[in-house]
Amino acid sequence: MTLTRCFVTLAVAAAMALASWPGQAQTAPKIVVPASPPTKAAPPKTLGGKAPVGKMLTREELRVCLKRLDGVNASTKDLEQRRTALDKEKEDLVKSGEALKADRADVDTKLAAVRDWEGRMRAHGAEIETFNQRLKAADEAPKSKREEMSKEFDAERERLAKARVPLGEEEARLVPVYQNAVKSYNDKAAARDTVVADWNGRNKALNEQSAKQEDERSAWLAECANRPYREDDEIAIKQGK
Repeated sequence: MTLTRCFVTLAVAAAMALASWPGQAQTAPKIVVPASPPTKAAPPKTLGGKAPVGKMLTREELRVCLKRLDGVNASTKDLEQRRTALDKEKEDLVKSGEALKADRADVDTKLAAVRDWEGRMRAHGAEIETFNQRLKAADEAPKSKREEMSKEFDAERERLAKARVPLGEEEARLVPVYQNAVKSYNDKAAARDTVVADWNGRNKALNEQSAKQEDERSAWLAECANRPYREDDEIAIKQGK
């Protein structure tokens, strides 16, 4: 054995002997790796997006709730579109009502002109009645005065006849215009009344359907919105399972 090998052997033996002495052994400190925190399970989902309340929905219950939700959403969209259309029609009805007020004001103006004409016609008629009474009374006057009274009556008769001409012209001009205006107004009013009645009927029906839809939405919120469900069930339903 060479000197070098002997030295190595002794060194190893000494190291082994040193390690075996009581009270002299030393161990390396252990490195403790902290455990990862447990992964928190995601809270169950709800169709309403709020904290889950109540019993877990079965897949069939979830299927029904999803179908009901589609129905509620489709009904809401339809009702909103119909309400928008009805509101637009209402605006048009308000405008037609304002236009009808203007037509009625025009009729009232024409009526005032006719009433004024009628007043002057009544006054003219009263004059004619007075003339006729005077004429009748003249038959009892002395014969000597009748000739003189006859000249006065002729002049009065001529004056009354001349006064009647412009009154007749006014009648021909005012009365037909007024009558046409009344007819036009009545036709427009009747047509608008028909449209208003139809709008009121459809508006009433829409209000009733909106109330029914609100009941359905409230029922869905109470029965489906906050019930928890399994996401796997939702995926399966969307895949047609």
